[in-house]
Amino acid sequence: MKLYLGFVQGFFPWVHANEIRQCMHEKKSGILFSYWQFRRFFRRIKAKGLHDYFSFDGPIMIDSGAYSAHHSGISISLENYTDFLKNIGVNDSDLIVNLDVIGNPYKSFSNWSTLMQSIDHPILPVVHFPKINTVDYSVSNIGLGGMVSPLKINEKGSVFDVAAWLAKFRSITVQKFHGFGLGSPFHQLAFRKYLESIDWIGWRRNAAIGDCYTPEGSRSVPRVRKSSRTRKWFTVELFDMYKPPFLENFTQLQQPGSRGWINRALWNVWIFLTAQNYSLKIEQVSYVKSIKKRMKNIISQDQIRSLDYYFN
Repeated sequence: MKLYLGFVQGFFPWVHANEIRQCMHEKKSGILFSYWQFRRFFRRIKAKGLHDYFSFDGPIMIDSGAYSAHHSGISISLENYTDFLKNIGVNDSDLIVNLDVIGNPYKSFSNWSTLMQSIDHPILPVVHFPKINTVDYSVSNIGLGGMVSPLKINEKGSVFDVAAWLAKFRSITVQKFHGFGLGSPFHQLAFRKYLESIDWIGWRRNAAIGDCYTPEGSRSVPRVRKSSRTRKWFTVELFDMYKPPFLENFTQLQQPGSRGWINRALWNVWIFLTAQNYSLKIEQVSYVKSIKKRMKNIISQDQIRSLDYYFN
């Protein structure tokens, strides 16, 4: 499975840890950024070139950010997006995502066709949970979007809906899929038989609220998250067991302000990149086991037929 590290403006992980850069190079991992989030820096990116701007020579996925813009009540101009793509120095190894129109698969297809004619580069089409549109893109790769919001509900039912959707999708086509936003260490292992590639930006949010991912589950860092509610605490023993080479001691995750946030973010990025090394441990997490069990069961024909309403 190919990994793409979701980016936010102002924090490029390898600026703080060369080990992350090396790990990404060894695993041929890439980065993903949103045109919608970075459009204001168009002149800087154009002047420096895409890869020099990010100080990254690996594959880069350029997402339109249409889903985020849609939920902000804003439309992205296809003309502006096309101009951006033409002038930032895209490499052959990079991947461009279509400017999809949420709720309008035929307009999305029209945008994809226009981009394919305007730009000499493959364009990744996107379909959204919980519907699969009937437009035939006749391409080998498709992006699957709109799955992050249901997962935020934090109810197993919504997770199972996403799992069922993926299992159904995989059962009716030989195309390869990219799962937008599904790259947490747990989803990475739970969905690895169904997705060719994934991206993840959740490392940032979890670090901000004081949580760190471990192969044994997400844990709250003491003194950072004031109330763990039902979450378990992150212990020194867990730190010593899974610590990355660029962090020396547990207290670095408890530092105040931006320094502590950066260290927790780096921890989460590292676990994201190395999750496959802990596959046996992660697959024993009850959350992952329940998802995999549901996806295995959904392949039965009776259950597949019961999901037909997703695809009509």
